[in-house]
Formats: sequence, structure tokens, C-alpha cells
Amino acid sequence: MHQAKVTVAIFLAALAVNGPRAHSQANVIENQTTSVYVDGLKGSDSNSGAILSPFKTIHAAVSKANSNNQKRIGTKVIVNAGVYRETVYIYPVSNQSSVPITVQAAMNGTAIIAASDVLKNWVADSANSSVYSTPWTPQAGTCSLPAGWPSNFAPIALRTEMIYLNGTPLTQVVSYSQLKPGTFYAAYGSVHIWPGHSTDMQTAVVEAANRSKTLSVVGRTNVVLRGLVFRHAANCMNTSGATISSSSNVLVDSVQALWNNWGGLGIFSSTNVTLQNSIASHNGGVGFQANRDQYLLLDFNESDYNNWRGAQAAFYEWGMGGTKMFQMRTTIVQNHFSYNNQAEGLWFDTDNKNILINNATLSGNVTAALQIERNEGPVTLENSHLCSSGVGVNLLTSEQVKIVNNSFYNNGGTNKYQAQIYLAGQTGGKSITDWQTGQTYDLVTKGLVMTGNTFADATIGQNVFGTYLSGNDWSSFANTLSASSNRWFDPNTTNSFKVVNGKFVNLTGWQTATGTDYSSTWSAAASSLAAACAAPVPSFADFNINVNSGNYIMKSGIAVATVRVNSFGAGAVSLSATGMPSGVSASIGNPTLTSGVATLTLSATKYAANSIVPITLWAVSNGQVHSVTFSVHVVPL
Repeated sequence: MHQAKVTVAIFLAALAVNGPRAHSQANVIENQTTSVYVDGLKGSDSNSGAILSPFKTIHAAVSKANSNNQKRIGTKVIVNAGVYRETVYIYPVSNQSSVPITVQAAMNGTAIIAASDVLKNWVADSANSSVYSTPWTPQAGTCSLPAGWPSNFAPIALRTEMIYLNGTPLTQVVSYSQLKPGTFYAAYGSVHIWPGHSTDMQTAVVEAANRSKTLSVVGRTNVVLRGLVFRHAANCMNTSGATISSSSNVLVDSVQALWNNWGGLGIFSSTNVTLQNSIASHNGGVGFQANRDQYLLLDFNESDYNNWRGAQAAFYEWGMGGTKMFQMRTTIVQNHFSYNNQAEGLWFDTDNKNILINNATLSGNVTAALQIERNEGPVTLENSHLCSSGVGVNLLTSEQVKIVNNSFYNNGGTNKYQAQIYLAGQTGGKSITDWQTGQTYDLVTKGLVMTGNTFADATIGQNVFGTYLSGNDWSSFANTLSASSNRWFDPNTTNSFKVVNGKFVNLTGWQTATGTDYSSTWSAAASSLAAACAAPVPSFADFNINVNSGNYIMKSGIAVATVRVNSFGAGAVSLSATGMPSGVSASIGNPTLTSGVATLTLSATKYAANSIVPITLWAVSNGQVHSVTFSVHVVPL
């Protein structure tokens, strides 16, 4: 029998702090006596589904399980190792009963549900013998922009085509002329790839993303998904390849959502769901996504290296990052890890209530390690490590937030807001509506509790605290802040608190400005904080590049982009730029580096045309290519 549960210690701690939040979990009793088997190589959908007569597809096995469900017979679907190129639907059936259904890999991580198909018949192009092409008409191409989203980013972020060569992703370009080793171009009815000199196209396996979904569970109860891999969904912006919707009492255990075009795994409008021991990595937008769920438990999950698709367009906000929650109720996120996402590590965005984040490690994320935005709360963060990200906690227009016994280290330097904790939000506050009750909340940031935390800068330019708020917004925060027993430190300056009106003050000035935190100290941590922040060695050697804005305007004929390169076992990275119009030139300081900062300077002469143009920055390392496209308003000298 398998059962998702919270350990006694965590349960009691959550109960003491959060009351009913401790019941955020599934409890599926897997007492099935009937099993059906799937084997993609040896099976046939005309078989019985017995262990010696397996089905060929998961679809056929689920159909058998549904038939059993109508007879009140619970079923386990055992999926043997293999790649299953299908979409699995677990939908309501007539006369549906509550008996459990389990879909699990015979061995964790070996049953792969892929939304891609293998492309064959590759032929060298006559125009360039290093480039190969074959007919291909993908089911999706350019997606519509989600309602209310900004549009000031390069259109590459709206594409869905993906090509994988012998398991390695190729980077998409938007014209044939941009092709180089490690890239592909999807034309009308065909696709062109430049595989590199060492690839034998006669034996190479080329997978192309063809379907938008890998899995869809809708309107079911007592469901277990275990050990499966979901990959290569050609899904659009703000959607997930594998989804659980309008369901209850669902256990998701030891699954992997990998290399999907936008979201990896999404849980929507469901109750009593447990997601545990699972990984969402290398997805084009967000790893794990959830919306309007009640009683959700996330335990021992990891979401890493996400938002590569958004980063191609210098688009690091909105629906991206490691794990994003929206309008959640009674949710626990514990023992959670989010490393090196090109956006937020963990994000609770709008109308979240009764939230506990316990023992999380959020490190190396381009924007914020944790973003708490437009929430009525309560939201509690405790016993966690927030490190090496643009901001440790980005707190925007949220109430009833507690930050207790956490360590913040080396946050700052990856975007324009640089602080261990940053106070932001909309001037004058923000009104939101509770999706359950219809109650309106006029939110400002107030009622923050900070106690027992360590805030430590590591390099010049970081701040322990920062804000751009002023006036009533600052007063509402400062007059209701309750802070005590914190440890603050910056090895380079004591004036590391950036408070109202951009003023930098020391600890005494901070205490005066807020009227609290008098029991806190200015002192270095007793032991190194860096060890708790270190990401594990990646299974896929890669790198990323990020710029500090998606849009630039020249001043005196000059625009300067700060470029940050992060190499994850991929070695040195070489940078170059294309797209400069007549009269505009580019120079790159530090054009070859492993991890660090370079500058791209664009200079216009008086003969340049006043125009807005896309500029693409290229990064190459050992045959791998990444790019980022941003717009520049050229203003002649």
C-alpha cells in the first residue's frame, strides 16, 4: 500500500503554525488486485493486457482500466520501459466509481510519454551541404498571446517547434540565413537542421515536437501517477504539457517533466493533491504550475533550468520560472528545490491564502528566488535558503507574510533590483478579488513579520534590503513591520539598507526608519552560507545567457546591454551579435567567458536611421548554441 503523507514532525509544525493547512495532501489507498501491462515493443492493443499479453499503448490500458472502474474494480496500469509517442487521457466515464487507478512505470524514469515523433529521410541542402532538411508540418507553430500579457518581446517566445538530435536540443532560429551548427529552422512544410560535423545523419535520431499534450487527467478521483516521464510537448505560452484538472485525491510521485516547450506539469482546480519526489527541468517556460487548487502538498520536488524559451526573447517575467502558483488555497511547499531558472525560482502570484513554504532551497534564479505578489495571505516562509538570485524575496503588495528562520545569501546582481529582500509593488496598492468568496481586498504591503533570519551580502553592489516605494506605501509597510532577532551583514559596507527615497543607511538607520528590529545584530554568519546554496551537478551540461532588459533606447547614439553567462559544466562560451542595421556597430567586452558578466555596446553614427530593430546575441560552446533577441531603439548620434 502506498500513501502520501506528511512526516509527524512536519505535520505537527504545520498544524501549530497553519492550522488546517496541515491537511494539504492526497490519501490514495492503492489496494487494487487487478493489473494491466503495457509494452511498446512487444505489445498489441488487441491483446488482453495480461503480463504475458501486454497492450502496446497506454491509451489501450487506460481504456481497460476505465471499463474496470465502471465495474468498481480498481486497476494498476504497469508501463514497461520505452518511449510512448501518444497523448494519455484519463477522462470521466459513465457510471464512474471512486475505485483507484494507478498508472506507473515498471521502473521509475523508464516509461517516457513523448509528444514528439521521429523524423526521417534527411537530405543535404543544395545551398549548404552542412544543412539537412526533411518534410515536416508541425501541429502548432506560433501561439496566441495570453490575455492581458505584454507583447513587447521578440516573437520567438511564441513559437512551439522543437527539434532534438540524439537527445540534445537544437536552438530555433527564425530564418535560413541564421542557421549555424546546433540550430534548426522550421520553414513552410519542411525543417532544416545544421547538426555539426560529427553527426552521422544516416543513424541519427531526430525527434520533432508534434503534440501539445503528453497527459491530461480531468474529473477523476483516487488517481496515482508514478515514475513516468513527460517530455517534448509543443505547448503554447502559459500552458502545461501534462495536466491534472478538476480532480481530487491525486498522488503524483517520482515523475519527470522535461524539455517541454512551455510548462512541464500543471495542476488546476483540483483538491487534495500531493506532488512528491518529482522533477520539472529544462522546460521552455515554467516547470510546475498550479491554479485554483485547494489542499495541495508539494514535497521533495525540484524545478531547475526552466524558461529557456522565454529567455530567447529576454522575457523573464509573467508565466515563467521553476514553480508558479496562482490563486491557491491551503497549500504546503516543503523540501523544495529550484535551481538556475531563467526567471523566478518559486512564485506565489495573486490571491493566495493559507500558504506554508518550509525547508526550500531556491538558488541561482535570474530574477527572484521567491516572489510573493498580490496576496491577502497568510503566507509563511520558514527554514529555507534563498541564494545567488536577482533578489532573495521580492515582496510585492502582499499582506500577512511571515519570514522566519531563513538564510538569504548572495542575492543581487542578476537584474536591476539587488537585495536579499526587496520591497516592491504598485503605487497606491492593488485591488484583487477572492475567486472563492468574491470579497475585494485593497492590498498594500503591511503586517510583515521577519524574525530569526540571516541576511548576508557577498559582493559589492548587493543590498541587504531595498525598495523603491515611498509615501503611504512605505508608511504602511514600516508602521506595521514586526522584526526581531535577525542577523544582517555586508562585508563591504555597513550602509546596505536602501530605504525610502533611495537613501542608504546602516542598521541603526534601518531601525529608525522602521521603528522595529531593535534586537537584531550586524554580524557575519557563524558558518558559511554558500554550502547550502550549491546546486547539484547537472545531468545535462548546458549554459544560459541573459540580458538586463528586453528593450533598449539609445542615448547619445549608445545602448549598453549587460550580459550574464552561466555555464553548467559546458565550458567556455563565445559571444557575438547580429542584426545591426546600417550605421550601427556592436562591440563586446569579455566576449569569451565561462560564467560571468560581459557588456554589449551598440553604437550609432549620424547616418543611422531612427528605428526600432531586433538584435540577436549568440552564445556558442562546444557545438551548443543559445541566443537572446531584444529590441533596440536606434537614435543616431
